[in-house]
Amino acid sequence: MNSVIDQNPLHKVYEGLRVLDLSQGIAGPYCAQILGQMGARVTKVEPFHGDWGRSMGVPRAGFSAIALAFNRGKRSVALDAQTDAGRDVLHRLAARADVVVQSFRPGVADRLGVGYATLRDINPRLIYASISGFGLSGPYVDRPGTDSVVQALTGLTTANCDGAGLPQRVKPFVGDLSCGVYTANAIGGALFARERGQGGTHIDVSLLATMAALQNSSLIDHALRGGEPVTSVTYPQGIFSTADGYVLVFAMNNAMFAAICRVIGRDDWLKDPRMDTPQHRIQVGDEINAGVAQALRLRSTAHWTQSFRENDILYGEVKDYDQFQDDEQVRHLGLVQTLCQPGLGGVPFVGLPGVRPGVGAADDRVPAVGEDTHAVLRELEYSAADIAALAQDGIIQQAAAPAVATY
Repeated sequence: MNSVIDQNPLHKVYEGLRVLDLSQGIAGPYCAQILGQMGARVTKVEPFHGDWGRSMGVPRAGFSAIALAFNRGKRSVALDAQTDAGRDVLHRLAARADVVVQSFRPGVADRLGVGYATLRDINPRLIYASISGFGLSGPYVDRPGTDSVVQALTGLTTANCDGAGLPQRVKPFVGDLSCGVYTANAIGGALFARERGQGGTHIDVSLLATMAALQNSSLIDHALRGGEPVTSVTYPQGIFSTADGYVLVFAMNNAMFAAICRVIGRDDWLKDPRMDTPQHRIQVGDEINAGVAQALRLRSTAHWTQSFRENDILYGEVKDYDQFQDDEQVRHLGLVQTLCQPGLGGVPFVGLPGVRPGVGAADDRVPAVGEDTHAVLRELEYSAADIAALAQDGIIQQAAAPAVATY
């Protein structure tokens, strides 16, 4: 492996940091996992039935793809947070934590006794991150919000209309994933400020704010167009059929447009004044795309990608996930690693870009619900008798052995 990557210290930059993950779903868990992939020790607290993300899709051996993707390397504690004894456990965890990440609907954390004001009194140095659909105040404060809902509200589904003009959601969970990244970034800034003596703080990140930030250039373009129809920024551009598949082609500048013309045998376009600048080509974009489509369907994807590569043209073979994992550049970089998950065997996993290139350590697995309950309580100085009493009273739950896959 590349020695520069091997020496990259970023995967340990948060070593010694304690993160209390009270979130569920995608955005919060992904945020906490990012901190974990940079060295933090993440303790996830879940209800007895587990984070609702564990049951999304089609779980295998008790783990959904969402659970596996966003909870790697964490410890899991299962408890009833609505009881006094359960809240005491949470307060002890918060007293030792550096960061808390929660994604309850506004007001729920306060009712459970784990709101920022309460935990700040317990631990003034705490960095507390609240993730919500629409923010912590305002007319939508009580409205449930998800990735899909906020995509629709912020105009992304309209911007992503299909050929028939029907709004489409962008996959996969672009709002949730981006919210997790933005929140982890904000936490990093807050930790830096704390080291400079500014103490703890409350971070408020919403899906609404995230989706708005992602679409900055589109919002600006909308304002600049002043009601004019949306057009592509350049031509040719798009996904075109080949004789045996599909390929994406994009002309970024005049030189690349000329190269495309030569490759597909349309030298006549080079003499056409309607196509001499990107701005002119926009006016005849449909004609250009139609000509490219007519040419590309005559030969194989392999032929065109080789030609485009030799002529420094922006292109991309349209691949499925199996083909992507077998891609020579993906294999060269070692992007897709294997996560050894009890009950499932090997599961493909992509690490955090720029931070941790590989997986494979024993603690990289995703825990079962409550798998680490007893161990964490012992760290909190609960006695064996205390732990037994909490279990007897239905306050905590310890996971059973991992299920064995039968599919």
